[in-house]
Amino acid sequence: MPRKQLFSSLFSLSNLLIPHGLTLSTHPIPSRHRARTTLHCTLLNLFPGSRLWSRILGFLSFGTGLGLASFMVTGYIALVPSMIFSKYIMGWPSMINRPQANDTAKPKKNISTTSVGSLTALKTFSARSQMALQMSGGPDTIAPLLIGNVSLFGPNIPGSYFFTHIYLFLARCHYYLTGRMFADQLAECCFKRVMRLGEIACLQARTCWLDDVVDTFADENKGTQFNVVILGAGYDTRCYRLRSITKKENIHLFEVDAPGTQQMKRNALKHAKIECSGVHFVSCDFEHEDWMKCLESQSNFNHNLPTIFVWEGVSMYVDREVVISIISQISRCAVGSCIAFDYVFSDCMNAALKKSAEKIGEPWKFAINFDEVENLIEECQELTQRKVALRVLDHLRKDEMKKRYLAKYSNGNHVGYLEEFGAFCLVGI
Repeated sequence: MPRKQLFSSLFSLSNLLIPHGLTLSTHPIPSRHRARTTLHCTLLNLFPGSRLWSRILGFLSFGTGLGLASFMVTGYIALVPSMIFSKYIMGWPSMINRPQANDTAKPKKNISTTSVGSLTALKTFSARSQMALQMSGGPDTIAPLLIGNVSLFGPNIPGSYFFTHIYLFLARCHYYLTGRMFADQLAECCFKRVMRLGEIACLQARTCWLDDVVDTFADENKGTQFNVVILGAGYDTRCYRLRSITKKENIHLFEVDAPGTQQMKRNALKHAKIECSGVHFVSCDFEHEDWMKCLESQSNFNHNLPTIFVWEGVSMYVDREVVISIISQISRCAVGSCIAFDYVFSDCMNAALKKSAEKIGEPWKFAINFDEVENLIEECQELTQRKVALRVLDHLRKDEMKKRYLAKYSNGNHVGYLEEFGAFCLVGI
């Protein structure tokens, strides 16, 4: 069976056939197995098969969600004095006091390259932690250990750590009682015209898919040396939790990210006492530096080995030229290397979302539609330094994401809010 067919059926509910007639186990990792089953962990789900009761819980969730929203507003107001103190009295770098380039002629920095770090990385990290703690299929068991050392407001806002953890606790209580996810409810009910996804549902699908890609790659290369490179790592935890790649002498682990975000993550790992000596950390600004040169100069990266590149939640923050350059560079590695990434559809990158992203210092720049990806890969092919063919091995849209990775309520509806917002793509040589 060709590699494209193999990756397109990653951990399906039926048997996964691979070359040489071998059959993998039909029992995937337990956390992702739960993600494919009917949800039964809601405390008030007294009648699991009742659609009427499910609707009642839905109405109840609006009440608890309103209380949670009120707490958010109150918390923001309460933190205003802290923000003023941080910015105007102490002059600390923070989300409201962003460091700027000395040369005013240069465009403003993406905040993730500064000492403030990436706020969107914090947000996605928080969502993964919530999924794991809620026992609803979230595979990121390391995230809850790290979340205690970070604030959703970033660094240097006194009191924001306390607010963050109270908010996350109340959001979990909202879920435990009603089985609804506040962030997704808020997106679907209030911002549906602007946003086609809720952060929890999207991140659940994305995390599980990328975990499956890495696990499958490790299984294909079992017993041989290979590389795992996390590009734009943020608070990615795969190098510390995936059994298929951790603590293996034949596997070389690398994380490439902007200096500010990377330092914040390393501090969180240290405080959580998570062993990371087996991971090579490489600092790089993707828009202004050659990430492959940084990888080779700052570590013992061997491009002659098969390599899996995980590029999660980054493509929309860089220019099209950078996207093409990054994908094309996998051709410098051994045959069998792959890059897994996600992207946003062009018609989803509306003015409101772009303005919101720009306000927090991480502007959206790249988007592409599903049927344009093949043309993009052809452009990447033209930049390859070797005569190897780049091929799309797996390409997922909304329906397949839901089928593989999102839990269901007793009425058959999927947990969370996920519409046509973008896709996941695996490209290999």
